[in-house]
Amino acid sequence: MIKRLSLNGSIKCSWFTSPGGAGEYFISCGAPVSASASFENALQALNDSYLSALKELGLDPQTLAYCRFHVSDIVNQKDILAASEIGNNVRYGAVSIVEQVPCATDFVVFFAYHIRGNGQHFKKDLNARPGHWPAEVSLTGNHYTMLWTAMTSAPGAIGPKNQTLELFSSFHAILKPLNLTLRKNLVRTWMYVRDIDNNYHGMVEGRKDLFASHGLTSGTRFIASTGIEGKGPDIAALVSMDALSIGGIKEEQLRVMNALENLSPAISYGVTFERGLRVLFGDRSHLYISGTASIDCKGTILHENDVKKQTARTIDNIEALLKEQGSDLSDMAYAVAYVRNPKHFFCVNEILKKRLPPDIPLVFVQGAVCRPGWLFEMECVAIIPDNRPYPPFL
Repeated sequence: MIKRLSLNGSIKCSWFTSPGGAGEYFISCGAPVSASASFENALQALNDSYLSALKELGLDPQTLAYCRFHVSDIVNQKDILAASEIGNNVRYGAVSIVEQVPCATDFVVFFAYHIRGNGQHFKKDLNARPGHWPAEVSLTGNHYTMLWTAMTSAPGAIGPKNQTLELFSSFHAILKPLNLTLRKNLVRTWMYVRDIDNNYHGMVEGRKDLFASHGLTSGTRFIASTGIEGKGPDIAALVSMDALSIGGIKEEQLRVMNALENLSPAISYGVTFERGLRVLFGDRSHLYISGTASIDCKGTILHENDVKKQTARTIDNIEALLKEQGSDLSDMAYAVAYVRNPKHFFCVNEILKKRLPPDIPLVFVQGAVCRPGWLFEMECVAIIPDNRPYPPFL
């Protein structure tokens, strides 16, 4: 069962533990714009909030597996962030930084995922690009390896399709030494696309071709994914990717999630991702819900130009996906909400407060969805207890 707490109003934490498996911890916090409007001051406040959360949860910074910063001006802020105290405190995990303007009054929004063993000893390997944070972190337990990769890109290629092809080729090279493959081990991606209205189609076509060559097809499975407007640290990169892969997993432990009465499979309109992917462990299941919007069972946008109804329908769709797996919204560990127009934040936030679990870690940012008609999108992870003939998590 997911447990949650709120610290000082702006820090949200959730966690899941079981007797036989590792503990998983999710933290979200923001740093509001101060009177001085100093990004440095905001980062110090963010660091204080993060350390407070770690202390409350009894976590060491070294238990970090993955984190993401959402900033408003990545070109001018990335180096300041890298040199900051919080930049130093997150060097134990894979670190992503993406330009997606935080909503409300936050200068920067932060999300972190920590794993703590239950009498287990993990092997942790970090691969950092020169002068940067770790770009890949593999965490190997008694049974599985969890690989987080951050901000993979291929800025030297021309156009979004070629960049996507090169990006996944580089990613495959990361997987190979760990005996992982796209087909067997890739679970979840986040695709950040610059100028998504113009470049999304090229990314989709490149990914489709690449997946087909690696055996990810409608006859096998695709992955959980979010494709959203976002800018990575390299201004030449039209597409950047964060990803989660799991080693030691069997094919039958990966189950495609659908809710066909509510929303069509994405492949029905030519896009190669699943609405959700369930990962079965002996003690729990991870339910990775892809970026989900106001869509019906035929793949049609519902409630065009009405952000309130789109938000409600999006939550209905996520609820339906969870219900098919014997889960519900109360099992959500965290969520990310995206609005195309930041002016919609306040009305959307009121709906989320009513529908989502209290004190859920929530990241709320500006991010245009792949179709201009979609005004809102949300993704989440849920965790439920399970009892399967597989080893427990990690």
